[in-house]
Amino acid sequence: MGFIRAFITRITRTQLETAKFGFYLLSPICVMYYVGLDTDKKFNLPGFWPDPSTLNQIPKEPHEIQAEIARIKRVRLEKRKRLEEKARELGISEEDFEEEQQQEILS
Repeated sequence: MGFIRAFITRITRTQLETAKFGFYLLSPICVMYYVGLDTDKKFNLPGFWPDPSTLNQIPKEPHEIQAEIARIKRVRLEKRKRLEEKARELGISEEDFEEEQQQEILS
């Protein structure tokens, strides 16, 4: 302990400022050096990113775009038919819906 106290009392202000400057300059450089080395080993999470073959593929060719549009229209038509069938089962008609909208507008 006496050695440390003797060392601290012998340091001049210039030496202290030089040591602080070196610390402030080298600390970020050392951190960047540590983080930059072997990032694949340190920060790699296997299975984090999904496999590209399982992702949605955006159509790029004209025939692919037309096929995708046809698929979307087919899905919408199937959904509309399914909802209309369900509405018929529940006894709901389009006229009832239109009358209800007119009443809401007038209210």
